[in-house]
Amino acid sequence: MKLRTSIVLFVLLLCTFYAGAQNDTLRLKNGNVLYGEIKGLNTGVLTMETPYSDDDFTIDFDEVAGLSIERRSIVILAGGRRLLGYLNSETDGTVTIRTTDEGDVSIGLSELTQFQQVKKRFLDRFYGNIDLGFNLTKANNNRQFTSSGGLHYRGLKWMGDLEISSLRSERDEVAKVERNSASLGILYLLSDKWYAMGSAAFLSNTEQQLDGRVSTRVEPGRFLAISHRLVWGLTTGINYNVENFAGEDFDNQSTEAFVATSFDMYDFGDFSLNTRFEFYPSLSESGRIRADYLLDVSYDLPWDFYIKAGFQFNYDNQAIVAGTEFDYILTSGFGWSFD
Repeated sequence: MKLRTSIVLFVLLLCTFYAGAQNDTLRLKNGNVLYGEIKGLNTGVLTMETPYSDDDFTIDFDEVAGLSIERRSIVILAGGRRLLGYLNSETDGTVTIRTTDEGDVSIGLSELTQFQQVKKRFLDRFYGNIDLGFNLTKANNNRQFTSSGGLHYRGLKWMGDLEISSLRSERDEVAKVERNSASLGILYLLSDKWYAMGSAAFLSNTEQQLDGRVSTRVEPGRFLAISHRLVWGLTTGINYNVENFAGEDFDNQSTEAFVATSFDMYDFGDFSLNTRFEFYPSLSESGRIRADYLLDVSYDLPWDFYIKAGFQFNYDNQAIVAGTEFDYILTSGFGWSFD
C-alpha cells in the first residue's frame, strides 16, 4: 500500500513538473501544436525550446498561426510601439497582449516584429557573435586574417552594442597592413519612434597613416520604419575627434556635425543584411569632409553558425598623405552567434 501511494505521488509530481516545463503553446498553420518554452521572436524567426529535443527549434514566423506565452515579455509592434505583457492567441492569426498599463491589446500576428521574455537576471539580457576569416595565397606569400565580434544588451528602455573588428595582412616585400576598429553605443528609447544615443568609437588604419582616432558623439535619432522584415533609422548630432597620425606633427583635434542612417533587413529566407552610412562635415576645419560606409551580408547555417561577407569604406578629403583619401576592405568569414 505504501509503495503504491509513493508511486502515485511520484507520478503526480512528475506530471506537475512536466506541465510546468511546457506551459507555452505554439500552433502552426499546418495544424501541428508544439509545447515548451517560447524564448522569443527576432529577425522573423521564432525560437522555442521543447523537452523532447536536444536543440532549440527555430521556426519561420510566417508559419505560426497562434501562440501562448505565460511569462511576461517585451513586445515590439510594427511602427515601433513597445508593450510589456503576456501573449495569448484565442483565434488563429491574432494575439492578445495582456498589459498592466493599457489593459488587453488585440492585434494581428503580422504586426509582431519582435518579442523576448523579460529576464530577471541582468546578465541574461546579453547576446553576441564571433566572426573569423583567413585567406592564404601562394603569390607573394600573401596572408590575411580577419576577426570581429559583438556583444549586445536589450532591455525595455535601454539598449547597448559593443562591436570590434580587426584586419591584418602580410605579404613578401610589402609593408604589413593593419586596420582595427571598435565602437560602443548606448541607446535610450524616448518613445515608439524617438531615441537618444551616446557613443564612442576607435579606428586605426595603416593605409591612411592613422595611428588612432577616438570619436565621441551624442545624437538624437528616429526610427523611420519598423516591421518584421526591416528596421530603418536616422540620427544626427555632434562628433568630437582626437586623432593621432604617424608622426607627432600630425596630431589633431576637431569637431564635426554628422548625419547617419542605418538599414537592417532580415527574414528573407536565411539571408540578412545590415548597412550603415555616416557623413561628417567638419565644423572646426574648413572644407574637411569625412564619410564611412559599412555593408554586411550573412547566410544562416545550422546550430547558430553562419557565413558572412562584408565591405567597409572610409573617406577623408584632407588625409595627411596624398593619394590615400579613401580606404576600403572586403572580408568574408565564418561566424557563430550566442545568447
